Amino acid sequence: MKRNIFLILTIVSLITVASCSDKKTSSSGTSAANVTANATAPKTASTVTKKAFERAFNFFIVSDWGWNGYKNQQKVADAMAEVSDSIEPKFIVSCGDNFQVNGVESVSDPLWMTNFENVYRKPSLLCDWYPVFGNHDYKGNAQSEIDYSRISRRWRMESHYYTFARKINDSVSVRFIFIDTPPLVSEYYRSNGYPDIKQDTAKQIAWLKSTLSNSKENWKIVFGHHPVFSASKKHGNTPELINRIKPLFDQYCVQYYFCGHDHDFQLLKEKEGNKMRIYE
Repeated sequence: MKRNIFLILTIVSLITVASCSDKKTSSSGTSAANVTANATAPKTASTVTKKAFERAFNFFIVSDWGWNGYKNQQKVADAMAEVSDSIEPKFIVSCGDNFQVNGVESVSDPLWMTNFENVYRKPSLLCDWYPVFGNHDYKGNAQSEIDYSRISRRWRMESHYYTFARKINDSVSVRFIFIDTPPLVSEYYRSNGYPDIKQDTAKQIAWLKSTLSNSKENWKIVFGHHPVFSASKKHGNTPELINRIKPLFDQYCVQYYFCGHDHDFQLLKEKEGNKMRIYE
């Protein structure tokens, strides 16, 4: 349990210095603010002072969490709530596998209560949630997770992939991009267990390229479920994302990609140019 909580805390304040950092020029010649993760995050809320985060744009990132409160899900949710009282996160991002192990069947599926509403129930966690799909979500009725946005005050999954921008201050802004990686992975098409997996992936790639190319924000941060590269022996690299997604990240200078799937914590950094950091 301690490790799970620590992983939440280590990325609780991704843009902790974006509002006050000098701009730096990378080896690719592009100008960017110094966005960083809080690699030495405290273990308890009592040591997370509001002063330390008052100039930050704070938000949570969670992934592979949907266990109906079991497997330490409830303990991590309570820890999130405790820290939220101090840092006041703007929103919460979920990198998929929101419902283990077979997704949900409808917007009235009891799992919405036992897995989400009754677990993340503390007032400080009643902010907006921005999820993406994981492979386990596709084992159920994937559209239900989009439709739930129409009846929920905080579940904000408007489509299979979507984007929005936020201003950090008068000079720094961030483009947040949420992609749908399971339909890009060929192995799911060879199984009968993913009824909604067939998507127009060319349309999503075109959308991603357009979104990145038209972004005028200082920072571009992308969220998905599957890793591009991974040091884990459980799943490892995702060849389809290396071939189809990574070139766009490079071309349009995406600084961060956050994902899940391997159930561990990694920070992968480009060897040449330090163009992008990948968290999972």
